[in-house]
Amino acid sequence: MPEEEIMPENAGVRFRFKPVGFAIASLLIIFFLYQLVGGGMMLYLFGIVPSADQTTAFRFATMAAEIMFILVPAYFLSRIQTMQWKRLLRLRKTDWYLVLLAVVGMVSLQQLLEIYLYLQGLIPLPAPVKEFVTQYQQAIEQAYKVLITARSPLEFALVLLIIAVTPAICEETLFRGLVQGNFELSMSRRKAMIWTGLIFGLYHLDIFTLVALCALGIYLSYLVSVSESIIVPMAAHFTNNFFSASVLYITGKDSFVAPSGAPPLSVAYIIGWSAILGLIFATTVKLTQDHAHNIHEVKAE
Repeated sequence: MPEEEIMPENAGVRFRFKPVGFAIASLLIIFFLYQLVGGGMMLYLFGIVPSADQTTAFRFATMAAEIMFILVPAYFLSRIQTMQWKRLLRLRKTDWYLVLLAVVGMVSLQQLLEIYLYLQGLIPLPAPVKEFVTQYQQAIEQAYKVLITARSPLEFALVLLIIAVTPAICEETLFRGLVQGNFELSMSRRKAMIWTGLIFGLYHLDIFTLVALCALGIYLSYLVSVSESIIVPMAAHFTNNFFSASVLYITGKDSFVAPSGAPPLSVAYIIGWSAILGLIFATTVKLTQDHAHNIHEVKAE
């Protein structure tokens, strides 16, 4: 059965406001709360780059900001939009085979995008632009390393709670739940996936990784669309952040296949890894789609 012929399970949700307008308004409200209010508070408390003695406070403040300014507003906005908010957010159990496929697919896609970012970094830029990009990246990387660097197993568990568990729950509730759920009430599933993924990338305000973030966002949107459960993209989102943190904690490198500061990658290495990772990712997408369609057909009988 073609994908477009399968109606999403939230298609029958009765809503109070026009879905697309409500989704956009929700994004603006949460953008103001998280990026401006929360971001302003973080900047006031910790500056651009937190000092070493502020690490623990910075981490807990980051987690609190995601919960207070993303998860809580998304929850209340979904309840304002419909009494069937659980269906809108797709808070339902799932087939754990789909979760496994999502985990494998996310790891392969993440590493493919690391190679893309490596190649993107080789593009020559005018000196003023290159200087701005370098300073911009360094500021982001310094703040991120404060958040993600762990020196003991207990600290690593705390890092995972803050940078993997919390964003997976909060951001997926907003984007794949509230936003995509509303979009699918007014447009095709394919358009809803693409728009949600693009907005997800733009929302992070990182010009350098914008393409990669949009690609990740579209894949996460695809997962919730085919699985009809927000658990699947949450698991994939967690995997993305968990894998990055684990590579840094175990190896001290920021990437598995294209670490910064390493010798230049050979053409054969890039082509070989890209082919392997691309094949794994394409296989997981195909298996996910086939399994999800089999589930839909069983339910329809």
